[in-house]
Amino acid sequence: MSGWRNYTRDEIRAVVDEAHALGMLVASHAHSEEGIRVAVEERVDSIEHGTLLSGDLAEVLAARRTPVAPTLLINEAIAEGRVPVTAESMAKAAELVATRNVLLAEAARLGVRFVLGTDANGHHVQFGDQLAEVVHMTEILGMSASEALRAATSDAADSIGVPVGRIEPGLGADFIVLRGRPWEQITDLAVANIVAVVSRGRLVAGELP
Repeated sequence: MSGWRNYTRDEIRAVVDEAHALGMLVASHAHSEEGIRVAVEERVDSIEHGTLLSGDLAEVLAARRTPVAPTLLINEAIAEGRVPVTAESMAKAAELVATRNVLLAEAARLGVRFVLGTDANGHHVQFGDQLAEVVHMTEILGMSASEALRAATSDAADSIGVPVGRIEPGLGADFIVLRGRPWEQITDLAVANIVAVVSRGRLVAGELP
């Protein structure tokens, strides 16, 4: 857990001011309570990780509808030793995960707007682990299956200013076709259940039913 800062308060304030003047969004990488507090007070547009999100900050974020991407799997990969780490790192991560789970579950109860984020880097978390992250959001944050799917799709898109897409003839839509009913049973959201992948309106993998 990083306890040192990357930027001074004045630098963060300047970044937010300049970005907003240009119509751009600012995402803050923040794990510690103090880092999250600075991000909240300087009015960044989203929080990446938010690991030690305290109750008072959760209430502010919920009121503002500021999106938080909790990146649940990466800390657990370290805590469980699924990637090469020291015993000390595993112990620290395990303690962190236990604390994080309580804090983020309470933040969800308070109405914090959680969206999908994986921090995938090909080492701790693989590219393609998004589906597992969505399933885990229901387990840790108490989201329903439909809430988790919205957090991973339309709400995540909205949080970065991307219009929600439509599936209609003639449009270049991106979507996957799955077996099952993941909006009712989230565990159906699995790579093994993918039937087809459509990118920009073109079938790129599998077969459409």
